[in-house]
Amino acid sequence: MVTPRADLFRALATLGEPPQAGHAAIAEALGLGGPPDPEHYAAVFLFGAFPYASVYVGAEGMLGGEARDRVAGFWRALGLVPPPEPDHVAALLGLYAAMIEREDHAAGDGDLAEAAVRSTAALLWEHLLSWTPPFLDKVAELGRPFYADWAVLLRQALEAEARATGVPPVLPLHLRTALGLPDGHAAGEAWMAAILAPVRSGLVLTRWDLRRTAVDLGMGSRVGERAFMLRSLFEQDPRAVADWLAGEARRTAVRHQAWEAALGPVGAFWRRRAEACELALRTAA
Repeated sequence: MVTPRADLFRALATLGEPPQAGHAAIAEALGLGGPPDPEHYAAVFLFGAFPYASVYVGAEGMLGGEARDRVAGFWRALGLVPPPEPDHVAALLGLYAAMIEREDHAAGDGDLAEAAVRSTAALLWEHLLSWTPPFLDKVAELGRPFYADWAVLLRQALEAEARATGVPPVLPLHLRTALGLPDGHAAGEAWMAAILAPVRSGLVLTRWDLRRTAVDLGMGSRVGERAFMLRSLFEQDPRAVADWLAGEARRTAVRHQAWEAALGPVGAFWRRRAEACELALRTAA
């Protein structure tokens, strides 16, 4: 059974993949304009807001690891073989569309219907809403029109699902088990690693953000991985960089707070992480 909800999420999933010939028609049907541009896709998803759950809820802020394994385990629990990238936003949205169809097909079938509803809600809260707030905010912030509009539409769709499903009694496991910031100096290696892990700091710092830091502070910007770029900034003026990042954390906390109306404790988790990061940056450097 195909439903409008399933169609919407499947369409949004498709547009979260690299642009192909048929994407323009899908974008037009969703009122997004277009066609989506491969250069913009690369700028947003390959060099900016990585579209993988593990980047946002993993302790290292990187692809893979325990966070990806947890998502892959959910696929297996459904009796499915995980795809090569089980935590990619397109894969998870496509799975959510299939779960909506499964739920509708099982409606009225007692235990089967109840199990389908539970599985759909688990996917929504554990493996989508746990990380899409900071991801979608960053996509919208990067300012590429098509994908910013895509992020807004996906946010609206996810918030509608959250309201219809209801907030669960406990936080998603990804968030319940997340480490916070370490003690110590803001320019220390452990500190910098934690700042670059969204689930620990509440921040999503891309290469574009670190270049912006350098420009705003009149510093030299070295090209490389984010950890290398951040380290080079702290080496130039740790106090100024910590203050800049604290301001970024304050702005990010405000954005996270806007999710609380629909997501409750999940939005509050991200807000509190950013607030704690701001406080630590202002006092630890």
